[in-house]
Amino acid sequence: MTKTILCGALFTPALWNGLASIQINDGRVVNIEALVSAGAAGPDVIDARDAIVIPGLVDLQVNGALGWSFQVDHAAHYNEILAYHLAAGTTSLLPTLITAPEQVLTASLSSLARQAAAVGGEAQAGQARTPGIHLEGPFLNPEKSGAHDPSALRAPDLDLARRLVTASAGCLKIVTLAPELPGAPALIGYLAGLGITVSAGHTAATYDDLQRAITAGLRMVTHAGNASDWPHRALGEMGFLSSQPGLVGTLMADDRLMGGVILDGFHFHPALLAPLLKIKGPDHLLLVSDASSVAGCPPGDYDSGGLLVTIHPQGFATSGRGGGWLAGSTITLLDAVRRSVSLAGLPLQTAVHMATLGPARAIGAAAHSGHLTPGAHADLLILNQNLSLRQVLLAGEVVRTYP
Repeated sequence: MTKTILCGALFTPALWNGLASIQINDGRVVNIEALVSAGAAGPDVIDARDAIVIPGLVDLQVNGALGWSFQVDHAAHYNEILAYHLAAGTTSLLPTLITAPEQVLTASLSSLARQAAAVGGEAQAGQARTPGIHLEGPFLNPEKSGAHDPSALRAPDLDLARRLVTASAGCLKIVTLAPELPGAPALIGYLAGLGITVSAGHTAATYDDLQRAITAGLRMVTHAGNASDWPHRALGEMGFLSSQPGLVGTLMADDRLMGGVILDGFHFHPALLAPLLKIKGPDHLLLVSDASSVAGCPPGDYDSGGLLVTIHPQGFATSGRGGGWLAGSTITLLDAVRRSVSLAGLPLQTAVHMATLGPARAIGAAAHSGHLTPGAHADLLILNQNLSLRQVLLAGEVVRTYP
């Protein structure tokens, strides 16, 4: 049965603004045309002529929600995590596992892979799509561990990496590691050869380290500017303080790298977003939520899988490991889009691109996700003019309506 959405403004992304009509059939977009008349009312017509229609958001870094993570111990709550983020406008996401002992990681990867196999790539009512898994760790720099458990960090180890890849049953899409660690280039080459996007994060890598890593296959930066270095002065081999680009400087300087940014107002200063975007563009600078396991929880203290986390009334979370580390964020990806507009002054179209088509392209999912053109999944959001969420559609079906 065909469904029609009458749009006041539409981001496809080729089309923006102007009245338009989207026709949906069998869960996919089949046609888009200019709306030249009022349009016919009916049970299969959604009238959003006073609203903004955008693709469903694609989040490359989601650790959990509501007090639960994607570790196997919380497998019974996977659906609740996916439902929480879907209801908030994220129609596709990568479940993200952070550093843990090997047996926890392999069991968690296997559990997530079994769920992916059970779904078979099809949309499930009330749950965000999961096109793959993001593994953040355990090959991270102890000096930049942040909220990760230092005791579970490991040096790059090809044998361990093979066991993790096997456990994931082909579902790994992104692996975050520190490229300056001994053995990292070989590990990067192995992962990149499997089609996995290798990302630098929790790292003190120099420009030279990163150039070797990029040659080996590194293509991304995880939460740029957090647990990583900005351009700075460092003592060089010749005995004086010399210019060091750091990870963020290398991201700016090298066209081969794309990067994610947590724009919650705490992790990354909003004043830096627009200038960095001018350099990278919305296909290479992406919005991520890095939503922690306590996203959606009220302020207070929580034990999140052995990590003590405090949510502060202002809306940020810190870990109990000392050092004033942020422990992921408490936002959803739509919050990041809104704050990119309100705090960083980005045009809405640009912010939406950074949370839809950009991340979809980053993981090879842009054939059907991140845009609204004929043949794409009919995963979309209807926003009010103040950017509040009115409706969420997954595969053309309304899964959440807000007053």
